[in-house]
Amino acid sequence: MKKDKILKRDALFSKSIYISLFSIFLITSCITKEKETYSTLNNITEESNFIGNKSCKNCHEQEFESWENSHHDQAMKIANSTTILANFNNVSFTHNNVKSNFFIKENDFYVNTEGPDGKYYDYKIVYTFGFTPLQQYIIQFPNGEYQCLLTAWDSVKNKWFHLQPNLEIKHNEWLHWTGASMKWNTMCADCHSTNLEKNYDSKTEVYSTSYSEINVSCEACHGPSSSHVNFYEAKIEGKKPPKMEMPNFMTSKEVVDKCARCHSRRSQFTKKFDYTSEFLDHYSPSLLIDPIYELDGQIKDEDYVYGSFIQSKMYHNGISCKDCHDVHSLKLKKTGNDLCLNCHVPKYNTAEHHFHKEKSEGAQCINCHMPGKFYMGNDFRRDHSFRVPRPDQTVKYNVPNACNTCHKDKSAKWASEFVKENYGSERTDHFSDHLLKGYFEDNIGFKEVFTNKKHPNIARATAINQYQITSKKEIEELIAYLKDSSALVRSEVIASIEKLGVDNHYSKNIAPLLNDSIRNVRITAARYFNMVGEDMGLHTNFKKADKEYLEALDMNSDFASGQHQIALYHQTKGDTILEIKAYRKALEIDNYYNMSRMNLAFLYYQQGNIKECEKLYLKVIEQEPEFGSSYYMLGLLYNETGNIKKAIQFLDAACKKEPVNLTAFYNYALILQKEGENKKAISIINEGLKLAPNSEKLLYVKLIGQLNLNLSNQAKQTCKLLINLAPNNRNYKQILTSLE
Repeated sequence: MKKDKILKRDALFSKSIYISLFSIFLITSCITKEKETYSTLNNITEESNFIGNKSCKNCHEQEFESWENSHHDQAMKIANSTTILANFNNVSFTHNNVKSNFFIKENDFYVNTEGPDGKYYDYKIVYTFGFTPLQQYIIQFPNGEYQCLLTAWDSVKNKWFHLQPNLEIKHNEWLHWTGASMKWNTMCADCHSTNLEKNYDSKTEVYSTSYSEINVSCEACHGPSSSHVNFYEAKIEGKKPPKMEMPNFMTSKEVVDKCARCHSRRSQFTKKFDYTSEFLDHYSPSLLIDPIYELDGQIKDEDYVYGSFIQSKMYHNGISCKDCHDVHSLKLKKTGNDLCLNCHVPKYNTAEHHFHKEKSEGAQCINCHMPGKFYMGNDFRRDHSFRVPRPDQTVKYNVPNACNTCHKDKSAKWASEFVKENYGSERTDHFSDHLLKGYFEDNIGFKEVFTNKKHPNIARATAINQYQITSKKEIEELIAYLKDSSALVRSEVIASIEKLGVDNHYSKNIAPLLNDSIRNVRITAARYFNMVGEDMGLHTNFKKADKEYLEALDMNSDFASGQHQIALYHQTKGDTILEIKAYRKALEIDNYYNMSRMNLAFLYYQQGNIKECEKLYLKVIEQEPEFGSSYYMLGLLYNETGNIKKAIQFLDAACKKEPVNLTAFYNYALILQKEGENKKAISIINEGLKLAPNSEKLLYVKLIGQLNLNLSNQAKQTCKLLINLAPNNRNYKQILTSLE
């Protein structure tokens, strides 16, 4: 299997692929129905219903006209001759030997293509998705599922194309257009229609997805409007009108928080968005981690802007989406550098600043400060972190930079020297400097990020997520951030303590967060107590938080990752049968979800089912031949079952794969020593020490090998290194004494 195929789940999983449709019970508002008068409304209660965009047009005609035909308006439509842009005049498109034929029959639009069983069928197009730069097409399936074709229409070049041209996708894979990755109900349904409810029944595995309006209409942003409309139709004076969402007097951060609901890479943990509370009361955004972001926080996979924008100085200085974009048409308020000059002084629009020819591509602010990437084949999107180009970071850490995005014929070193020559050698301190230091040099770099409250909260939370805790002192220092002002930070602190697997000594610190003001934090706290197995039945706030946690598990039960979390939950309850069932369901949803396959294999090992365990590890190797953990586990398995030859074979492979696993070097060397191959054992240990020169356990195994070979002088040097690392270890001192 090709190496690029290993990564294809991540390539498509962007909530970006976001397509696929729904089992929609079209709940349209009947605005011809006689409306209730004010006197029957009982003083306009807070309860309001969705009644459709036509009820808004009468009073808000200008806003309605701006919205009409916008990307929000065109987010989804019923498929017909007016809405479909593609050529269905009996034309064909072939990708990797899969031929799709598009045709019209009895005024309906069809495609004949490969189905979930590898055979060809005619499928009726029921909905369109988007309109420019591409339009996708949705097909109805049983059980209320709607799937979106991977073959889309390029509405700029007017041609068919494939969203994943570099991948060979089989009919039984998660990435296939009939698979879960292209299921509208689970992917982007929440953002492409108004008042969307997924309504997935995890017991019957049936969707009853519903919405009020098919596209992103007025009430998608402003909330249900029946009370608002009735109030103004009643013309009652002296009363305050009912509250609507997203009024024009919101603060900049409130605006971004509201837009984040759809313009972010996130997971949802409530069954329905009910227009209450904050973004983090309904969603959990992705942190700045690979493969969604570059290690410095720049865009890599699709992040939908929010995660980038909240990194920026603009966000922290009071700029929001509406300062650049018209809130109804979504278009930019101005074009080119004129937009930037609304806030920035004119000197930035001169050759003295950008060192490019006036009005050239290189002179455009966005090309230096908002470099972009193509997603979904032809959709170019820009990074909204508005950062200063840092080719020096490219030289040191191999992260991208805007200069070499254009100057592809030049090296990063050339770009770095150009910046130094023209802007000086000093770079303004940026959180990315410390994040990269944490990844490539010293773990302390992560600490420098999360302890500095001037850094963006999403970067601070990311740093905590990546921070490797090695001492009780570091845990105690981290505990202080359970009281941080950032909910993202508080949540990641809880998750970090849970990952340590320490005893419940810190439960008293985490318990107050069961009553946190933000649901995201409450759920993480409830998960913590479930995972550590602590009985919280008598704790006042646990019941509510646990209910929210269980709702989140059920909400995501149609994802492989959701089933994986359900399996972990059952593990904490000691219910092995349900744990195995959940892992199997995860693999049924996504046969490449090897995190579940690895856990299931270990579970079978614990039960003594060695054959099933071996089979699962070998399947991981087949699908992901560069993933080292499966080789390592198989090596241990073969060693324990007495197959030393295979144990050596697989442990040797584990030492050459990613991720780096020092324990693989350690165990491999021990087996070699046991087999009398001390020279080879020392050679393997030396390879491990190149990666971790101060690893005590590797040095100790090296010492044993040297002693076995009577290499006294070398053993002395190794022993002295061990004493420096562990000065109180009597064993090392005794060995050194005997050698001397």
